[in-house]
Amino acid sequence: MLTPTHTAIIIGLAIYAIVMLGISMFFMFRVSKPADYLMAGRGRSTFILVGVITGMCIGTGVFIGATGLAYQHGWAGSAWPFGLGLGTLLAGIVFAGMRRHRFMTLSEEIACYYCDNRAVVEFSNVALFFSQLCWLTVQIMGGAALLGEFTGMSRETCMALAGLVTAAFAVPGGLKAIVYINSLQTLILLTGFFLLVYSALSNSGGLAGLTQDIPPARLSLLGAQSYGAWKVFGLIFTLLLAVFADPGRRQAMFTARSTAGARTATITAGAIVMLFSVSIGIAGMYAWKLNPGLTAKYADQALPWLIMNVLPSWLAALVVVSIVSGIFSAANSNAIAGGTFFVRHIYPLAAGRPPKNPMLATRAALVGAFLIATIAGMLTSNIVDFVKNFLGIVMSGMAVVILAGRFWKRATWQGALAALITAPIVSLATKIFPAPDGPWATPAIPAFAAGLAALIIASLLTPPRTRAFAQVAAQMRQAREAIEAPQGSLRSQIPN
Repeated sequence: MLTPTHTAIIIGLAIYAIVMLGISMFFMFRVSKPADYLMAGRGRSTFILVGVITGMCIGTGVFIGATGLAYQHGWAGSAWPFGLGLGTLLAGIVFAGMRRHRFMTLSEEIACYYCDNRAVVEFSNVALFFSQLCWLTVQIMGGAALLGEFTGMSRETCMALAGLVTAAFAVPGGLKAIVYINSLQTLILLTGFFLLVYSALSNSGGLAGLTQDIPPARLSLLGAQSYGAWKVFGLIFTLLLAVFADPGRRQAMFTARSTAGARTATITAGAIVMLFSVSIGIAGMYAWKLNPGLTAKYADQALPWLIMNVLPSWLAALVVVSIVSGIFSAANSNAIAGGTFFVRHIYPLAAGRPPKNPMLATRAALVGAFLIATIAGMLTSNIVDFVKNFLGIVMSGMAVVILAGRFWKRATWQGALAALITAPIVSLATKIFPAPDGPWATPAIPAFAAGLAALIIASLLTPPRTRAFAQVAAQMRQAREAIEAPQGSLRSQIPN
């Protein structure tokens, strides 16, 4: 039997889905060319981009993993979104200038660092495309798990519903619709968690009352005394690397109206996420204060328990809608980044030419991605661990290649290949022979260090780059424009 809280949540989710679907359908017939569908017309305002990039940072990992960590280790839970926010802020400072080259994907930027070497570029294309597909699966699984918890529906039903809804948001209008949908979802997300924090502090007698019975170690800076200083550092370091090598954030920057707008939006979004991290710590500790009996195995249920057992029905519904907004926002970003990679890199790699109708090819790719992600989520319960391992193994090397290419002109494609080979080997070795504590306990740290050393040595032993960054960027413009050129609106693609 449905409780008043369940009923309020279902009504809230239904209203949310109708509104978001309406926005997507509104833009469906207003996409006039591939540049609109794939890159949102490259004219997004700073305000809209702040919402888009903020939403990218706050997904399943934050709501499920970080709140569970906060339940067990206090402010350590804040380290998760703090690391994502810090990485986003630094990415705005370091990489927003790439917007002036009008790139479509992160792989184009990497190609310019390494003279468009095919081995480096194609490895990047496949790895980054696969990373977005994996993250899409994680977001759908996270959304389905929370829908099941909050609505009582079966896992299979929730998985299918989560995949269908996110696809309905993303496929019709592409990135042009998603930037507005994600901005609105971010506003809902921040509002819901602001009210959650207000409720927690009001009912606890302020922050002092909330922390009164919390073990002191959990109240240390980012919970380092409870969780472990090296674990906190390793978590933040891993998230920094993931952000630097994230194609979704890069694509969002590339859609900005100007380079200055890209930089301002990304830095602002990073700062917002860093501030938002406080709410995750408060939510986790509030759940522990009211129900300290959850074991470590069930710590990830802290936030759902809090919502279903403590909050009034109207606030529970709003917080659930805000959580779903965050997860679906991240899913939409992963999906459209993967779709853009498919039409720009994967399709030409397989077919030897770009698609004749980029919008149709991207829509087909998005539908396929959502089907694969949804089915994969239904078939396994370990995809989250798989993706964490995949990112740790592959993304450390990618981050080395990107950072070295950006800051060291002596880096060569041979050095990049050395890093892409060395970092995964070291990461796998640390998983097979794990260290109990210290800097080597986090695979990303030794993998990054070994990858960087390999890149430096190999680069110094091989000839310098023969082509300038700007030369390669200019060469890519023709291939990119062949995809972004007007193809006619969706209306013209529908037969009479």
